[in-house]
Amino acid sequence: MITQQEDRELVRCRRLIEEKVGWGRSDNWSTQDFERLGEQIADQTGVSLSVTTLKRVWGRVRYNSAPTATTLNALVKFIGYTNWPHFKGVTQTGEMISEPADVVSVAVSEPASPVRSSGRSRWWIGAGLLVGVTTVWLFFLNYSPPEPLSPNDFSFSSRPVTKGIPNSVVFHYNAMASPTDSVFIQQSWDPSRRQLVPKNGHDYTSIYYYPGYFRAKLVVGRQVMQEHNLMIPSDGWHVAVIHEPVPVYFQPNEVIRNGVLSLSVAAIEKHNIAMQPHPPIVRYRYVRELDGLRADNFTLETRLKNDFKQGSSACQNMVVTILCKNEMFSIPLSAKGCVANLNLYLAGHFANAKSTDLSAFGADLSQWVDLRCDVRNKHVRLFVGGKKAYEAVAPNSVKDIVGISYDFEGTGSVDYVRFSRPNGMTVFEDNFNSSEIDSAH
Repeated sequence: MITQQEDRELVRCRRLIEEKVGWGRSDNWSTQDFERLGEQIADQTGVSLSVTTLKRVWGRVRYNSAPTATTLNALVKFIGYTNWPHFKGVTQTGEMISEPADVVSVAVSEPASPVRSSGRSRWWIGAGLLVGVTTVWLFFLNYSPPEPLSPNDFSFSSRPVTKGIPNSVVFHYNAMASPTDSVFIQQSWDPSRRQLVPKNGHDYTSIYYYPGYFRAKLVVGRQVMQEHNLMIPSDGWHVAVIHEPVPVYFQPNEVIRNGVLSLSVAAIEKHNIAMQPHPPIVRYRYVRELDGLRADNFTLETRLKNDFKQGSSACQNMVVTILCKNEMFSIPLSAKGCVANLNLYLAGHFANAKSTDLSAFGADLSQWVDLRCDVRNKHVRLFVGGKKAYEAVAPNSVKDIVGISYDFEGTGSVDYVRFSRPNGMTVFEDNFNSSEIDSAH
């Protein structure tokens, strides 16, 4: 169990991290925010903390045990401390340390209360301070930072072993030039998918449970030495209930009926998945090359609804994600009373409901709702129920669109989806009239 003193220090640690990332109050952070935090911590410290671990630290998931030493050390390293004992010591003295964790620092503290001292005592104190300062000066005078590693000294490639999902990928790598044993292969941007591999090894096989477009990385210490794109396409619509460590999959004949893509509550419960007290997340995802459809000029039209509004699912949260090559558009919807928790992301443009009016993304989601995304020369206009809800410029570089993903809290339905070019030409369309995909080029 964590002590009251350590609990106070953990509260302060969380606050400093929140101030560093600048995403507003953590009470309103989404799962994607915790994923981004995990990625930043891994990039800076070399330690991967899963989304579940971070949610436990922030009290978003119940957990009676104290965080591990590895977790605590990674958190405080992220904000510039050497380790958890160092952070606690600084907390107790009220001193702030701003140097990076790998820089040697010397703290000189005065006695807690005035003490009479003789001239000889003062002489010894002065001599000690002089020696300490001289030692530090000599350290920095003789210190030379290590030579930066060259990506040219490393190699990294991959090969999927099959089609469809799940899919194993064999990574081939050469990290013999690494000065450390801290060599990792990371599946994607998600640091929880980072695995320590032998420095002298050459092959590592990893499994992908969801289709998507990924940026695989070879990481040495804290530095990404090599990375490349990796696309895992879906075989039609991929339907799953998100579950760790392995999702629960469903077949097309279970979800595509009568012109609707829909996973029923009965089908979910048949797999022993509880709907309460915490409803599952149902994901519908379609991934493949869409005939060069570009993210700076396109139109998405879709109709959807949420099919579960019980207990803790009163907000009926859902997110529609337009998948691009190393980029995305993430569009949230919720019940009208829950819009304060929404976050919107449009290829580099981020909006949080705490500081931006996102009330137009609230709707009666027990009924069909039309969603439209129009992008012309990076200018994005979003429409919910036929009314303009938001507009902004998507600042990031142009990418190809490779699919779409629907995430429903509880479960939900999709009536149709259509991608088209600005000239009206349909690139992809599915009305779910059968288990086959209707597509036009």
